[in-house]
Amino acid sequence: MTHSLHRYGTEESLKSDYTFIVRACQVNREGCAPKLQKLFQIFLSEGPVNIGCNSVGKGTIANGLDLKELEGAFDRTLRFACVFSSKDKVKRVLKKLKAADAGISITIGGLISEIEEMAKESGIKLHTANISLGLFGGKKALLPDDKVLGTTTMCGHGLIATRLAKKVIEKIEAGELALKDGAQTLAKHCPCALFNMDRFEVMLDHKEEKP
Repeated sequence: MTHSLHRYGTEESLKSDYTFIVRACQVNREGCAPKLQKLFQIFLSEGPVNIGCNSVGKGTIANGLDLKELEGAFDRTLRFACVFSSKDKVKRVLKKLKAADAGISITIGGLISEIEEMAKESGIKLHTANISLGLFGGKKALLPDDKVLGTTTMCGHGLIATRLAKKVIEKIEAGELALKDGAQTLAKHCPCALFNMDRFEVMLDHKEEKP
C-alpha cells in the first residue's frame, strides 16, 4: 500500500502528517465488517483530520460523507483510510489498536523514525517498511514549487491537479481566499481521504526550509 508514501515536504511539516489505511484482505474478508467497524470507532474516537472510503457515498468527510453510511458498508467495501496531524492522537490510536487485536491489515505512514518510536511504545512490531527516497534525476527544474508539490502529493491517487493547487495557493496568498476554505476546496478532490487539511494550512502559513 504505497500510494500514501511519496508525500513531499520538509521534515518539520511531515511531523504533523500521519496516514492510516485499514483493509481486509483475501484471507480474512469474510465476516470482517464487525472488526472494521470496531477499528473505525477507534479512529473516530481520536478525531482524524480526514477519513473515508472512495467507494461509499461522498467518499470523505471533507466532501460531507455520512459516517454511518460508511460504517454500514464495510461488508462490501472492506476498507477505509484516514489521516491525523497530532502525534499524541496517533499514539493513543496505536495503543487502542494493539488492545483490539482485530487481525486486520493496517498501514501507517509518516516519518520512519517517529513510526518506529511510537510502535515500540505501543508494543507493536512493524511487519514491513517502505521508504520514499525522494527525487532523483530527470528535469527537476520543470517540477512545480515546493508548496504545490507538498499539496498535490497528499492525494495518493494524484487527483489534486497541479494547476488547481497553484491557483488556490495564489488566491490564499493574495488574500482572496481564506486558508481554511482553500484547504477544503483541495480536499474535496482527494478520494482517498488522505489529504491533510491541517498540514496544508501549516505549509501555507509558515515559511519552510527546503525538503
